[in-house]
Amino acid sequence: MVIRFVGEPDDGITVSSHHARALAEADVEVWFDESGAPRNDRPDPDLIHLVTYEQQSHALLRDLLSARMAGVPIVRYWTGRDALWARFHRPSREFAQAVTQLEAVQFTRTATLANDLARIGVAASPLPVLSLNLTSTMEPEPFPAVFTVLCYLPSARREFHGGSCVDSLIAQLPTVRFLILGDAATDYSARKNVESLGVVEDVSRAIKRSTVIVTPRVDASLSRLALEALCHGRHVVTTCSLPHCHAAGTVDEFLDAIRGLQRQTEFNLAGREQVCRMCDKPLALRALRAAIEPCVVGGSFERKMRGGWSGAVTALCNPGILTRTRFDLPDPGELPPEAAALRTLLPLAGETVVGAGV
Repeated sequence: MVIRFVGEPDDGITVSSHHARALAEADVEVWFDESGAPRNDRPDPDLIHLVTYEQQSHALLRDLLSARMAGVPIVRYWTGRDALWARFHRPSREFAQAVTQLEAVQFTRTATLANDLARIGVAASPLPVLSLNLTSTMEPEPFPAVFTVLCYLPSARREFHGGSCVDSLIAQLPTVRFLILGDAATDYSARKNVESLGVVEDVSRAIKRSTVIVTPRVDASLSRLALEALCHGRHVVTTCSLPHCHAAGTVDEFLDAIRGLQRQTEFNLAGREQVCRMCDKPLALRALRAAIEPCVVGGSFERKMRGGWSGAVTALCNPGILTRTRFDLPDPGELPPEAAALRTLLPLAGETVVGAGV
């Protein structure tokens, strides 16, 4: 089986990168659109794996339409941030609905996200989160001698990942050591209790150096970093409702949870057990393969005749699909209150995102 990965880079951080590398270890041939080799020098794909965010033109839809008419099935994986775009950005929602009409098979991280997508006409099923760093064979290493909090806060999307909350925690907990993943080296240069780690592929090393992981994502969706931290027996404070974690929604709630954990000396073994039982890498890889392999059937003619033509015709009726028109991004002032999380992403729309799936 040959899988073409579309929408994210192979940087060792994105969802696509983790899926591709795990599948490659299982003897599946994979390739990414972003690599420099001309497409005609690569093997024809049996399947397209899609993770994408805001849509600024019909270019990607035209590409997927061509592939689908050639008989190539599409699997779309949703992470949470992409669902925000689909809910509150009309072109992204129309794109999602067109991909659904093309009979894409779609998966999510959680049942809650699947329910959210159902409201905009997208049928998706939850799959166990697949991460190269989620493995039951790895024993937790001792906590660091100094109580340490780890946060993921990329400079490009810091508010989406709770930048203001993290800044308040750092200011109000001057004796607590903070490690910050994904930021620029200068972001916290004036803070003596902060170490900037920058963008790293191997987050396991950072997790082992920490006691507690804090993930104050403004959309309250599941963070892969939280699951990886639980796998290491670490404690997690998060906006997401996750078993064996400390839930927090305000700065004061995060402060209270962190202060309470300063007296904690035991591993979070209950959280580790649950994550290893649900998301152990071999288990999650089997679930992913079991989900995508039925999409690939023998012969392109057979695949065409599964009904993709009707979806292709419907997609072709989408106004302007053959034009090069660029779509406008949402006006922050016109977004409803429930779209506050999307508002934190608007300045970054259209940029190449590194580490989007963490």
